[in-house]
Amino acid sequence: MADLCDEDTLHCWFVRSPIAHGIVKGVDFVAAAAMPGVVGVWGAAELDLADIPASSGAGATQVAMSRPPLARKGVRYVGEPIAVVAATNPAAGEDAAEAVWVEFDDLPVVMTAADALAGERLLFPDAGTNVVAHSVLEHGEEMSSPPEVSVTVEVASPRLAPVPIEPLAILAAPDGKGVRAWCSHQAPHRLRNQLASLLSIPVETVRVTVPDVGGAFGMKGMLYPEYLVVAKLAMATGRRVAWIQTRREQFIGGTHGRSQHHRVTLEGDGDGRLRRARIEIVADTGAYPHNGSQIPLFTRLVAPGLYLIPRLEVTTSTVVTNRAPTGSYRGAGRPEAALAIERGMDAFARAAGRDPFEVRLLNLIQPGALPHRSPTGALYDSGDYPEALRRAMHLLDLDHWREEQTKRRIESASDLIGIGVGAFVERAGGAVASSEYAMVEVSPEAEKIVVRTGSTDSGQGHATVWRQLICELFGVEGVEVISGDTSEVAAGVGSFASRSAQVGASAAVRVGRAVLAEARQRAAEKLEASPDDLVYEAGVFRVVGSPGPETSLWELAFEEDLREEEMYSPGAQTFPYGVHAAVVEVSTETGKVDVLQIVAVDDCGKVLNPMIVAGQMQGSLAQGLGQALFEEVRYDESGQLLTSTLVDYLLPTASEVPPIIADRLEHPAPSNPLGVKGAGEAGCIGLPPAILNAVIDALAPLGVTDLQFPLRPSRVWEALNSVGRAPGVSSR
Repeated sequence: MADLCDEDTLHCWFVRSPIAHGIVKGVDFVAAAAMPGVVGVWGAAELDLADIPASSGAGATQVAMSRPPLARKGVRYVGEPIAVVAATNPAAGEDAAEAVWVEFDDLPVVMTAADALAGERLLFPDAGTNVVAHSVLEHGEEMSSPPEVSVTVEVASPRLAPVPIEPLAILAAPDGKGVRAWCSHQAPHRLRNQLASLLSIPVETVRVTVPDVGGAFGMKGMLYPEYLVVAKLAMATGRRVAWIQTRREQFIGGTHGRSQHHRVTLEGDGDGRLRRARIEIVADTGAYPHNGSQIPLFTRLVAPGLYLIPRLEVTTSTVVTNRAPTGSYRGAGRPEAALAIERGMDAFARAAGRDPFEVRLLNLIQPGALPHRSPTGALYDSGDYPEALRRAMHLLDLDHWREEQTKRRIESASDLIGIGVGAFVERAGGAVASSEYAMVEVSPEAEKIVVRTGSTDSGQGHATVWRQLICELFGVEGVEVISGDTSEVAAGVGSFASRSAQVGASAAVRVGRAVLAEARQRAAEKLEASPDDLVYEAGVFRVVGSPGPETSLWELAFEEDLREEEMYSPGAQTFPYGVHAAVVEVSTETGKVDVLQIVAVDDCGKVLNPMIVAGQMQGSLAQGLGQALFEEVRYDESGQLLTSTLVDYLLPTASEVPPIIADRLEHPAPSNPLGVKGAGEAGCIGLPPAILNAVIDALAPLGVTDLQFPLRPSRVWEALNSVGRAPGVSSR
C-alpha cells in the first residue's frame, strides 16, 4: 500500500495509550504541532467523529459500550488511539507523536475473563456490567439414570495475532464532497457503507478500492478506528492521507483472535457411548465488543462437533477486558469449538478405558443421517464422517506408531511418542442468507468475457478460479475478472468465512449460464432456427448439421449489450469437515515437542482447483501448528503487552512443518450449483486438537493428563515437574 503514496501524501501517526485503563485528564498538542514536517494534530474533540457501535454479536447493540475512534474520556487498553499527527513523512509523524503530552488517572484493570465476570471493576460503568452477552442452549431429554462415565476438562484457546505479511493500511483522498479510499480490505462494499454512515456522507460519494493484499486471515475484513480518522482527515485537509500500520501497532492494537475458555463435561456409558455434554464458553472480546462479539456464537454453532449427543447444554458468555479488541481470525470460532470437544473426547475415552479412535467411531453421526440438524441449529449437509476417520487412521499407519510408542515406554526412553486426532466440522459461507454479487458481460470490442465479482481476492487465487470456470463455460480463452473496487463492481459482500467459491463463484457461473442462454436465444432468432437446433462451440453458434451461416458472441453483443447480473444467495451454509491426526515426539528431559507426521483428511465438497485447495490446506496447517506449539499474545498483570514484536511472538517456519499426508473425500454440497464447500480454514481447526491430544497421549502414563496451548518446552517441562517426572525430580 505504501507504494501508492506520492510526495504530497500526508502520513498519520497515532498517539496511543501507554496504560491499560485510565481517565484522560488532558492532552497537550502544542509542542508536537510546532515540530518540523507536522501539518496538524487532532484529538477526539477536534475531529468530532461518531462512535463505532458496539454489538452483542446477535445484532443487538450495547450502546454503553460503543467505541470512540479517538479516546474521549478514558482509555481501556494499551495501544488505544488518543490523538493523531499528520506529517509530511512518517518519521516526522513518529517524532511528533512522542511529543504529545497526555495526563492520566490510572484505574484498576480487568485483565481476565474471570475478573470480568466477577464484576468488581467495570470497564463501562454506565453499562453496569462487563458481560456483553449471555445465552443458554439446552437440547434433548435429561438422562434417566446416572452416567457410568463422567469427565470434565478445562480448555483454553489463547489469544493469537494474525500476522499477515502486510499489516493494515489505508490511503484516502478527497473526492468532491466525499472520499476515495484505497484499503487492504476483504470487503470493500462493507467498508464503503461504514465510512459513509459514520462520516455522515452519502454512500455514493465514497469509493473504496482494494489493491494487492498481503494476506488477510480475517483481520482485514473489519472496521478500525484509524480508517475513520484517515478518511476524515483527507476530507478536512483536502489532501491525500495515509496510515501504514507498523508491526508493533498490529500486535498492540489487534485485532487478536481466539481468546476463549471452555469447560467441557462429557458423560456416558462404559462402552464409550456419549449421553450428555455440558459446554461452558467464556469469550474475552477485549476492550470493545465490536469486531469480535459474533465469534462466540460461531463457536456455539459447531460446539458438538461431528458427534450425536442426545443431551446438549451450551452456555455462552462474552465479556470485556482491558486487552486489545478481538476479531475474526482464520477459522473464527470453529477452532475453539473443535479444540474443546476433541480434548473432551480424548479425556472421555481415557476415563472409559477405551481407545479414543474407537470412541469417536462409536459416536460419529452416520452418513445415512445426513443432512442432520444439530442441537445448535446447524444443518450438516453432506459427507461420511466415519470414513474420514478410518482413512486418517489408515494413512497414519496407526499400528506402526502404537508399536513404536509401546517400545519406547518399555525401554523408558526419554523421547516418548504420542498419537492424537482432531475431528471437526466447520460452518462455511457466512450467514444462512448470505449472498454475493456477480455480473458477466460479453465485451465485443476486446472479444472477451468480463466478470465482475463482489468476492475480493486477498491472495486465495480467485481470479484463477473464476477465469477457469468461465473459460470452461463459454469455451473461450479471453476472460477478465474485476473485483475490489466499489465503482467497478455494483455490489458485494466480500471474502471471509470460506465463502468465496461457494457463493461468489457460484454467482458468476449462474450469471454466465444466463448470458449464454440469452445469447442462444438471440442467435436462434438471427439464424432463424430453434434454440434447441443450435450447437455452440468456442464462442460461435451454428445450426446442427448445417454448413450454413453462423454467429458469434461478439457479433451478438455488438448488436445489443449482452450481460446479466445477480445478487445470489444459496440460502444455506455448507459444513466442510475433516479428521486430522498427528504423531509427536516429546522429550521428557527438555519438554520439547516435535511433530513427526501430520495426516489431514478433508471434505470440502467438489474441488474446483486442486492446486489452490492444497495451498490453502498447507497454509492453514502451518497456522494450526503455530497455535499449538508457539503462538500466544501475552499481557502482564497491569495490562502491558509482552509480545509486541516477532522476537517475542513466535511463528512456525518451514523447518518446523513436518511431512504432511493429505487426502480428501468429495461429497458435493447440495446447496450451490458448483457443489463446493469452504476449504480455507480446515488446517487451523483440526490440527491443534490433534497435536494437544498427541502430547497428552505421550505423557499420560507419566501422570500428565492436562496441558494448555502453546506447548512450549517450558510448559511441558513444568507439567512433568508437577508430577515428579522431570529430570532431577524424584518420582514418588
